[in-house]
Amino acid sequence: MNWIKKSITRKIGLSILLVVFVLFSIYYFFINVQFKNYYEQQSKELLMNDSEYISSGIEIFLQKFIMIVEQGKMNPDFLEFAGEVNDINTMKDNRLFGRIKSQLIDISGLDKNIALSYIAVSEANDLITSDYDGVAIPDYDLNNREWYTSILEEGDTTVTAPYLDLVTGQITVTIAAPLTDQEKVLGVFALDIMIEDLRKMMLDHKIGKSGYAVLAYNDGRILYHPDYNIKDVVYVKDIVGDKSEELLSGKSGITNCVYKGKEKFAAHLPIKNTNLIVFTIISKEEVYSQLNSFLLTNLLILVGILALSYIMIAALRNLISAPVINISREIESYSKNKKEICLPGEYLDREDELGVLSRGLALMVQEISNYVVETEYKNQELIRVKEKISMERSLFKTTIHSLADGVIATDEFGIIRIMNNVAEDLTEWPVEQAYGKGIAEVFRIKINGIKLSDLYDEVYMLGHVFRAEDILLTKRTGEELLIEGNVAPIKDEEGNISGAVIVFRDFTEKKQKQEQILYLSYHDQLTGLYNRRFFEEELERLDTEENLPLSIAMVDVNGLKLTNDAFGHMTGDKLLIRVAKILSTECRKTDVVARIGGDEFVIILPKTTDTETGKIVSRIYKAIAREKMDNIIISISIGYDTKIRSDERIENVMNKAEEQMYMKKLTESKSMRNKTIQAILNTLREKNQRERVHCERVSRICKEIARQMNMDEETAKEIEYAGLMHDIGKIAVSDDILNKPGRLTDAEYQEMKRHTESGYQILRSVDAYTSLAEIALSHHERWDGKGYPRGLEGEEIPLIARIITVADAYEAMTENRPYKKAMTKDAAIEELIKNSGTQFDPEIVRVLIEKVFGFPGKDL
Repeated sequence: MNWIKKSITRKIGLSILLVVFVLFSIYYFFINVQFKNYYEQQSKELLMNDSEYISSGIEIFLQKFIMIVEQGKMNPDFLEFAGEVNDINTMKDNRLFGRIKSQLIDISGLDKNIALSYIAVSEANDLITSDYDGVAIPDYDLNNREWYTSILEEGDTTVTAPYLDLVTGQITVTIAAPLTDQEKVLGVFALDIMIEDLRKMMLDHKIGKSGYAVLAYNDGRILYHPDYNIKDVVYVKDIVGDKSEELLSGKSGITNCVYKGKEKFAAHLPIKNTNLIVFTIISKEEVYSQLNSFLLTNLLILVGILALSYIMIAALRNLISAPVINISREIESYSKNKKEICLPGEYLDREDELGVLSRGLALMVQEISNYVVETEYKNQELIRVKEKISMERSLFKTTIHSLADGVIATDEFGIIRIMNNVAEDLTEWPVEQAYGKGIAEVFRIKINGIKLSDLYDEVYMLGHVFRAEDILLTKRTGEELLIEGNVAPIKDEEGNISGAVIVFRDFTEKKQKQEQILYLSYHDQLTGLYNRRFFEEELERLDTEENLPLSIAMVDVNGLKLTNDAFGHMTGDKLLIRVAKILSTECRKTDVVARIGGDEFVIILPKTTDTETGKIVSRIYKAIAREKMDNIIISISIGYDTKIRSDERIENVMNKAEEQMYMKKLTESKSMRNKTIQAILNTLREKNQRERVHCERVSRICKEIARQMNMDEETAKEIEYAGLMHDIGKIAVSDDILNKPGRLTDAEYQEMKRHTESGYQILRSVDAYTSLAEIALSHHERWDGKGYPRGLEGEEIPLIARIITVADAYEAMTENRPYKKAMTKDAAIEELIKNSGTQFDPEIVRVLIEKVFGFPGKDL
């Protein structure tokens, strides 16, 4: 065995041969088992298919005769005849005898395989047939006939065991059915059927090369077998011995059996509605013949492979193994004695791998000497490089400790080697205690969705850079700190990972700003509710089948613009905040409440029916009605609709909700604006008593002027009301300006002048006061066109506005003001006359002075 141990080639060769032999043995065993099972299963399926095919043919052959018998047992002539005849001697005298015999002859002529058709009459103990002149042979006893007694026992259509017919000399079966009347058996109708065609069919059916089919009765008697004559009485047991019980069990299946010393597969299948059984048989030798041929071919291939492998191993030994051994010995000698390597010239001249190896060894020896000298030079160079690295390392440490971020560096095993002061402060680990510890012990972090083991594998094993925010750092004291940072691998010049560096910083303040920005991007800044952007994204997310029914409620704040015009935008904002709070309080946690416009809100109600939405809306209305806000009327209009089908577009639901909301707004907003106007007047009167008195006096003066101008009572009333409402726009003017004791500044005067426009906007928003809006806007216009806000001139100014202008000026001059004392009535009249035709309508001034005050003849 030493010759094997000394040669790697031999070892490899023998190993290859052994592996090939083992693999082929496994392959041979696997093929033998698997293919054997395959061929066996395939053959059994084919056998059973053959049995089913033959069985179907026999069933078809017998079925037409069974149908004839089934029809015959219902024949009324047969039933009547069997019921009337009770004596064999008088049977021919019966009136139906001739007709029945003729019918039996006709039935026998339906098929060439019908040997005889007949009726067995129970009471007469005899037959009437299609032959024998219509009656049976003398001394015929039905009770001794097997087919007759079998029919009586079965009580239904039966196929008897085959027998040799003495007349035709052929194998025949009897198919018979009882003739019954109210469950009483009167007789039997039967056909004798020759089954030679069945034998021929089975003879013609081929099963493989040597297989064949067998037909037997259920008592074991063989009706057809290719090895036996038709007249031979042979039983299944005579052929297969003990296996006959399994074959005759009445169940279909496949059985192993031995016939004439050979193992065979036998498929057995009972034929429905008969006492017949079909067997299909094939020898196992034929089943496995292809497998044996295949295995023999593979065996020959193995022998060829082994022989070829042996030849190749021998060639490899001479071409490779022997030269390699010689070269190895030369290398060993050189290593021990430090001499030159002497290789045969034939090795150096070879052009294959051994030639390259031989020349390479010779060159290597030459180069080694040069490397020794060069190594000494490089050692000197290395010393200088180490000094340079030391300086750079010192500079690196200084840089690390000057950074504002925490820095930790580890080796390839995750052991901490560098840690700056910021990292020391953030982790609360002193550098001297952290040095040499594992990174996981000092830098204890939690990152949602990421395992720390996976993170370190990604950096230390794969060399990936990891960056993240929202990292939770647990300090040494147990306190937690939110940080952001990255972990990057440290690689040498060849790309090998020698450690990792971690740079991190406090993320708390930045996180708070991010959350604030995110909150503002999805929330309304005034009310704190969700904004339109969030609503649209959330609606798309909730618009799914599992959230059905999905309801949408559209909410509009009535009179917001009127409130802004009357009380200022700060009051309007307070109104919106109150409404938003009520909506949030009355809705459920699962509902989404958003402000999508200036005065528009929307509510998404997932899994909420139309009825449930109505209840929530009713609850909101009640809460709004209970809410109080100084003199401000809080009123909203709500419309809603519900999506109940997944194929319904959510845009249509929103449109319907909006339409319903606008319909309600038409009725609710009008009433709310009227109340708001009254609230504005009340507020103006409450906060400035002088303004209340002023408006009331102007109103009375206007009414008197109208009457003196011969206007009808209704118009006079309108002018009186216009005088009461003309300064309603002052609700939007600061109390400091209204009550200022001195002269107004230019800026204050400009704000005061805007009360005409504010009054116009307030009154124009209510249908009942629309006609007064133009009056409130124009009551500071001048007859000469130098008034405000539009600079109207003469009769361009509405008549009622011209009346109010005169009455307003007179009342203002005759009442005390914070910035001046009241004039006397005469002085005020003189002032009116002075400005008649410039500031005031001359005609109205004349009516006031002459007709209202009763000073005719005044020089106007």
